[in-house]
Amino acid sequence: MRLLTGLRRVRPWLSVAVVAGLLYLMISAVHPAALTASARTFHWLLLLPLAGSYILFVVFRALRWHLLLRSTGAPNSVWDSVILFWAAQAAVLVPAGQFLLPVLQKRRHGTLIRRSAATVLVQELLFGLLILPAALPAIQHYPLAGWLLLAAFGISAGAVTLVLNDGLANAGMFCANLVPALRRHMHSVHDLRHHIVRLVSTPEALLGSLLDLAAIAAGGTGLFVVLAGLGLAHIGWIVAIASYALGTAAATLSALPGGLGANEDIGTAVLSHMGVAAGPAAAGILIFRAVTLIGGTLVGLTVLLLLKEHLRGGLSLSLGDLRSEAAVADLAA
Repeated sequence: MRLLTGLRRVRPWLSVAVVAGLLYLMISAVHPAALTASARTFHWLLLLPLAGSYILFVVFRALRWHLLLRSTGAPNSVWDSVILFWAAQAAVLVPAGQFLLPVLQKRRHGTLIRRSAATVLVQELLFGLLILPAALPAIQHYPLAGWLLLAAFGISAGAVTLVLNDGLANAGMFCANLVPALRRHMHSVHDLRHHIVRLVSTPEALLGSLLDLAAIAAGGTGLFVVLAGLGLAHIGWIVAIASYALGTAAATLSALPGGLGANEDIGTAVLSHMGVAAGPAAAGILIFRAVTLIGGTLVGLTVLLLLKEHLRGGLSLSLGDLRSEAAVADLAA
């Protein structure tokens, strides 16, 4: 028991150590002086279009979530869904943070966690598949990208198959039912899977994929704006989207909160193999990630604090509360 307790205490810090190690490897390989010198050449007025592209990215993803949520019968207006989705960005850097959105939906409208969690899982599964074709142009410049995409496709397609295939899903739940700690959750997990299967077959799931593609284009445009601000506009919009998509796919493989560390390393490596000097490549990726990840988290926290008066049961941002409320969704993921 003491060993298990110790592991639970150490586990949250393991991801922090991995992120720190990955970022250290990138910065040390590039050399801090080259990184700083490149960052100084950035045209900081371009932060405005970069922020605009990120706003579009979040809005497209929020609208996509709204379409999925609408098919569950939730009473959200479009504006309500966008606000809740923005507030959920506060937990991007928290393990299992994507399940803050179902928690907020429950506190705002009383929707069952496993119903709105199904919309989040469907959205993430389909986005994980759609991001892969956008990364294909990077393969010709970075051979390792092909293996990364193949691994990402295997995980995404495997997860979709495991959830949607009755035989595999039943086998998985049978095995999980043999574990005493999981047995009491099986009914809820079965219910969650039922909602996921139903959502995938709706027109909203298919039509919403167009919004996912728009979000990917917006994200890649943001990276292109940063590269242009460093004098690297010749890289091109398509290549910038491919670099963004590959970094996002690598972040999915890493399972680190926000993909922090893995996204930066892969993004820098891709640009370097495309002929960009290491300093500008790393500077571009770090500026892009600082605005979209850290800046987005801060905006999410601000929206969440403004929203707290409209949430039932008050507001708690503790990781323990988030995990306990989203326990069923976490197990199913």
